Order: sequence, then structure tokens, then C-alpha cells
Amino acid sequence: MSPIPSFLSPQGPLEPPQPTYYDILGISPAAITTHSKGPNQSPPDQNQDKTHAFIKRAYRRSLLSHHPDKLKLSKSSIPPHHTSPSPAPATKPDTITAYTIDQISTAYAVLSSPSQRAEYDKSLRLQRQQQQTSSGNGLTNTAQLFQTGIENVDLDDLDVEESSQGEQQWYRSCRCGNPRGYLFGEADLEEASDLGELMVGCADCSLWLRVHFAVVDDDDDDDDNDDINTEPIAGDHQRARDNV
Repeated sequence: MSPIPSFLSPQGPLEPPQPTYYDILGISPAAITTHSKGPNQSPPDQNQDKTHAFIKRAYRRSLLSHHPDKLKLSKSSIPPHHTSPSPAPATKPDTITAYTIDQISTAYAVLSSPSQRAEYDKSLRLQRQQQQTSSGNGLTNTAQLFQTGIENVDLDDLDVEESSQGEQQWYRSCRCGNPRGYLFGEADLEEASDLGELMVGCADCSLWLRVHFAVVDDDDDDDDNDDINTEPIAGDHQRARDNV
């Protein structure tokens, strides 16, 4: 009989906790809440601008901190003190958690959107509840690994329908079993139009879907409205984000 995998065994080693988007940007929910409360009853729009600016600064700081060249410099800046090893008490080595550009960009895309940030906070609460429930049967790690996946799709890969308000809305089934777990509308696309991608959380679990779409500027109109292009972006999942 094959041995039980360690991640399924209550006595097996636990996987390290997955970093949250707050961890990746080096901020906390409390810090965002503080910046969202402007002084002297500031207008909501002004408070939202301050919150977005705060998250954007954290995004830039994280990009600089985790740039590959800077990480290499940090590791090579510690000169050796001895040419040969000498006995010394065992100490825990300093570790540098390196996040990828994709991780940092995803964290910024979610946390900079008030609606997506609210959904993400909800998914974190749900994840903690599921981990507490599953901790008694040794399936905490399995549940955690299942909840951290992000799937990349193009907008035209999703099913589309007209809502009761007459607007288009897109949906897709989730691996958790909900046939309409991922659901969003035109307003959500408009909110994420500056990024060209929308992070959508499942309504029933903590899985996420990254939807890629194109925004076409309408030069014929005098207003600032942009049209959402529902055509797929072939091979454009890796787009430059350093222009912020």
C-alpha cells in the first residue's frame, strides 16, 4: 500500500502559509482603512483618491524592492567574514521573500479596486473559516492549496447574457461546483479599464479568475468614456505595467 502523502496526514509537515495580497504589497487592511477616512469629513471621492494613491505607492515600492537586480545585489552585498567555516551556534538564516512581477501586479489590481478588494477580504474571511473547520481532519493544506489558484482567461471565453437591467454580464463555472461562481458586469469592466484585466472572485469559494480584455478609446466622443473590446488579446497576457 502506498504511503499517505504528507500533506494529507494530520501528523505530516504543514505547508507554509500563502502570502496575501496585503503581504505582497507590504500593507495591512487597517492601513487602507485609515487612509480611506479623510480628515474633517472629506468627500468620499477624495478619500478614495487618497486610498488609491496609498496603494499605488505600496505597489511601486514592492516592484522596486523585489526587482531581480536588487535582490541579487542584496544577496551579494554581504561579504564573507571568514575564508574557512568556523564552529558557531546554529541560527536561523535570514530569508528574503521574493515576489514576482505577476504577483505584485495581481495584488495591485485587486486591492486598488474597492469592489474587488471587498470581495477579496470576503474570500480571506471564508478561507480562515474553512481552514478552522478542516484543521481537525488534517485537510487544512489541501484546502489552502485549492483556494490559492488563479486562472487566466480572455473575456470572450466566458458566457455572456443580458441582465434584468439590460446590461451585459459575464459568468463562468468554478471548480467548487457553482455553475455561475464567477459573475461580473459592464460596470466592473469599466472600473478595471485602466489595467485591461479584471480579478473576479468566486461567490462560493476563494478561487479567483483573471479576465483579460482590451479597452478601445472612442476618439469621436468628447467625453472620457471608453469602449470595452470583447475580442481576445492574443498572446497579450504578459503586458508592461511599469508605466505607473
